[in-house]
Amino acid sequence: MIAFFSGPEGSAQVRPRRQDAPTATRPDTLVVSPPTDTANAQRRGDIETTINYKAKDSIRYDAVQQIMYLYGDAHIDYGEIALDAAYIQINWKTNIIDAEGMLDSAGVLQQKPLFKNGAETYQAERMSYNYKTKKGRVLGAVTTQGEGYIHAETIKRDNEGSIYGRHARYTTCDLEHPHFYIKATKMKVIPNDRVVAGPFHLVFADVPTPIGLPFGFFPSPRKRGSGIIIPTFGESAQQGFYLREGGFYWAMNDYMDMRITGDIFSLGGYGLRVQSNYTKRYKFNGNFSVSHTFIKASENIGAGATTDPVYNYRSDSRDIWISWSHSPITRPGKGQFSASVNAGSQFYNQRNSTSPQNALSPAFNSTVSYRKSSPNSPINYAVTISQSQTTRNQYNAEGEVVPVQQMSFTLPDFSFGVASQSPIEWFGGTLTGRWIEGIRIGYNLSARQYVTNSLSTGSGLGYPFSNRQGRDTIVAINGGNLSQIFRNARTSINHDIPITLGTLSLFKHFKLTPSVSYSESWFMKKFSYRNIPGSNMLAVDTTNGLHRAYQYQGGISLTTNLYGTAQIRGKKVEAIRHTITPNISYSFRPDFGRPEYGFYQRVQRDSLGNTQLLSRFQGLEGNVPGPGLSSAISFSINNNVEMKVKTDSAGVFKKVSLIDAFNLAGSYNMAADSFKLSNINVNLSTKLFNNVGVTLSGSFDPYQYVNGRRVNRYLVEDGGFRLARLMNLNFNTGFEFNQKARQQQTESGAAAPTNLPSLQRTLTAADYVDFNIPWTLSVDLTSNFTRDNLTDRLVNNATSAGINGSVTLTDKWAVNYTTSYDLKNRILSYTNIGITRDLHCWQMSIDWVPFGVLQRYSININAKSALLRDLRIRRSESATGRPF
Repeated sequence: MIAFFSGPEGSAQVRPRRQDAPTATRPDTLVVSPPTDTANAQRRGDIETTINYKAKDSIRYDAVQQIMYLYGDAHIDYGEIALDAAYIQINWKTNIIDAEGMLDSAGVLQQKPLFKNGAETYQAERMSYNYKTKKGRVLGAVTTQGEGYIHAETIKRDNEGSIYGRHARYTTCDLEHPHFYIKATKMKVIPNDRVVAGPFHLVFADVPTPIGLPFGFFPSPRKRGSGIIIPTFGESAQQGFYLREGGFYWAMNDYMDMRITGDIFSLGGYGLRVQSNYTKRYKFNGNFSVSHTFIKASENIGAGATTDPVYNYRSDSRDIWISWSHSPITRPGKGQFSASVNAGSQFYNQRNSTSPQNALSPAFNSTVSYRKSSPNSPINYAVTISQSQTTRNQYNAEGEVVPVQQMSFTLPDFSFGVASQSPIEWFGGTLTGRWIEGIRIGYNLSARQYVTNSLSTGSGLGYPFSNRQGRDTIVAINGGNLSQIFRNARTSINHDIPITLGTLSLFKHFKLTPSVSYSESWFMKKFSYRNIPGSNMLAVDTTNGLHRAYQYQGGISLTTNLYGTAQIRGKKVEAIRHTITPNISYSFRPDFGRPEYGFYQRVQRDSLGNTQLLSRFQGLEGNVPGPGLSSAISFSINNNVEMKVKTDSAGVFKKVSLIDAFNLAGSYNMAADSFKLSNINVNLSTKLFNNVGVTLSGSFDPYQYVNGRRVNRYLVEDGGFRLARLMNLNFNTGFEFNQKARQQQTESGAAAPTNLPSLQRTLTAADYVDFNIPWTLSVDLTSNFTRDNLTDRLVNNATSAGINGSVTLTDKWAVNYTTSYDLKNRILSYTNIGITRDLHCWQMSIDWVPFGVLQRYSININAKSALLRDLRIRRSESATGRPF
């Protein structure tokens, strides 16, 4: 079936008519049929559905010759076919539709025939189509097939839908005069299947390449198709010349695919990779990949080369990496299974990843979970398995510092919860808003087993022995060490009963909130300690079984809000409002370190008779109550300052925040024998000029220090006005110079527009750059200070400044950049510069890391179309292992 569409002027319909119908009516309701002869009965079936037509200029019908003429922006709809042209002629005797364009005063052909058949589009100088036989002939045609365009002097179409082109050109460039194309004498197109070309060669900028092929085959399926993935070529200092990412793409079905690719290196080694994407509409989607690489040992270790053990390894490297992401679609009352897995060998990402984020990341985490809750039930539960890995330094048997991989697992973490409810609801009562209904009770259960390959000679206690034998040791995860690793597993079951006692209003302006909490942990082991005579070491005895550790506490808090408003009534500023939220609370908790509780044991730790209180659950998972009686008063003051400003002369106002938050908090433990007053924590956050975000946080100590040691004497007791000493300070600020452009860049996800509106389609360029954004620039500064107690001075631990942004130099050139500078050590940190050149149907990109062990560059020139993604030129090189 073929369909034609028209403009809004002069619409009419043509249908086969009965023999007794009149031959013509008014032009806007014109109904025409073949003459009443013996052939008419057979010809009435030639028109299979209604033909809608219209024209801007005029419509003329020759009843004798049975020909209809449409002039000026002519349009026809016929089933799935649509036709637009300057002039269209319909011959009812021959069943042929002719269309052609019109020359303007400059001699340029305008309103060329545009023919659409479902998803196919043809544009030509002239065309002729037989709606009975479904055959057509097109002169000077341009047709679309998926993402490709076919230009031909003559195109013919048979009744099976196949298209034949003579002196044809195949391209993905949407210009009338394309930048590149595949030129063939003959070409056959099987719609939604393939394009087959006879002898052909590639032409760039009208310059033919010297190499041709006897035939060509270009898949053009409507659905995804399987096929070969062409590898990329490059060079690496560690691996030599290589071919990467070559293999096979398998479109398994509409819901799942698979990529099987490999790498090969001239200096020895290889890589294998399996990747898959999957989706189930309204249920879930995700992706999975597993990679393995073998890299020969470094041979270029020497003077001037990097000494980083990650890159200068002396033995062959076999690395593996697994990634899995699974995201469920939230459905009420249904369980949700989710996964985020990133795990593998120690140095896989540093040696193989081209992603700066992965290559620079010191740690990776993985989580697989299933959770379920019901909107009609207070019960919810979840099961989680998690894993984390990070790289640490450790001494080997030869006394050398070597990097090792620390891994930990939670196998599993189970949680069960009952949402807080009022006891009145338990017995079927109705809530009416009374105070007593604020008393609510809930229950939470969590059970977990923690396993790690970081072991301690102190039976996994993590106890700080006075000798070196208490140092943790990281062992390899293999069959020989599994029993030792699982013997040190930490298993606990935690119970928590949250109790809410409601809130009372006092004197209309104060809120009084009492609180009670109870929690309990169950452990599978318990430790007992005894001193080894004549040494400073402890012997540890382990008692297996079920052991409890519980804690409870109560408290009460009082809070209110204070408002102060200064009426300015100026030309711009109307008023300034200051909001103060003071809070004071009291809490009490018993001393769970007393012997009757059995949670702690006081032992002699040296030959001098010094003793120390040790937890009998030291180093295990779970909530162990702390020792010491607590009878503490806590206080906090939160401040917020806003300004009311006039936005226009009509008296419209808006609120502008001057200080988002200025808070300070501390506590005083009346039961402590010393250091009753805690440090005072202060934080400030604001925005300067509505663009510059500033965050400050610090901690003030009210006590004195003598020879670097804290003593139980307040600073104010020395006289003067110094109430507390600043112990640490964190500062962060950032500014975005072009916020609107940055927001537009973040939200931009649309594909690039084509240059020929009549042949509009969607581009799938992976790294499309929006050249409409002129520039973006953001800067940030982060600094951290701590006080040296010996010198009584603030010491700068780290200070760094970062810059990132983009610049569109022209409408075709764009530069992206990111860098940071370590102001303390006066060195540049990771720096990356990217340059993109829009070549219309092609794209060139340059990626350059000029400094550090990740120093590298790559140059890519590739076709934007996913259909011809293998038409690319790539040059890359890594400077890893070379002098910098």
